[in-house]
Amino acid sequence: MTAAWKLAAEARMMDATTPIVLKTNAIEMIATSSLARPPSRATFNRWIKDLVASAKLRPVIKGIYLNRLGHRDASPAAAARSIRSRSIVSLAWVLEQTGATNNIGDTITCVIPVDATWSTPQISDRKTAAGTFRFFTMPAHLTDERAGRLEDIRDLRFEYQRTTAEKALLDWIYLGASTRSRMTRPPPDLQIDRLSRPRLKRLAANMKLSGLLDAWLSDHARFHASEDVRNNASTVLGF
Repeated sequence: MTAAWKLAAEARMMDATTPIVLKTNAIEMIATSSLARPPSRATFNRWIKDLVASAKLRPVIKGIYLNRLGHRDASPAAAARSIRSRSIVSLAWVLEQTGATNNIGDTITCVIPVDATWSTPQISDRKTAAGTFRFFTMPAHLTDERAGRLEDIRDLRFEYQRTTAEKALLDWIYLGASTRSRMTRPPPDLQIDRLSRPRLKRLAANMKLSGLLDAWLSDHARFHASEDVRNNASTVLGF
């Protein structure tokens, strides 16, 4: 028979208000804060292993889990800030999720705001049990509300820090043009029909990237107007 404290703890973790990402100490607090006699450390650790085995928790890195009891479809992207402080999910991964490219992978791309007065973040890739996280740095004023309205820079449908698709494209264009970045320009074959042109224009103006955006959009238009691309599209559509 399952111990009552385990059942109670799992019921609390099923609440949608429980965080998507849980650290071991947060899980312990959920499970034991109301108990007069908490379980032993060994018992608690066995329970954590059972939760992982039954896919109720999904491990990311040591001591950090996705709470699949309360958030069944939780993306590993939600753990970005638990892996590298200040991380914002952006760039290729956001555009992949939007359908702008068919090259869907498990590498979650993020930008980390930097400022001369802040400590320098690590930007090496971080491989986890839930996928690989790839990090790039950007000036803080290009990542926060100095870059645009909150609803323009952040996808507010998600509880974690994630850019809109339009902001993700502009972040990519900025990094692709930067001599300090290892990133190349976004490829011209991106399908950007779902992106908002007015939002793109607003953000580009605020970020002072209008020239770079216009140049990339011109390349994008030429690519999609080329005879080879049009012929390939006609073949796929059966024309």
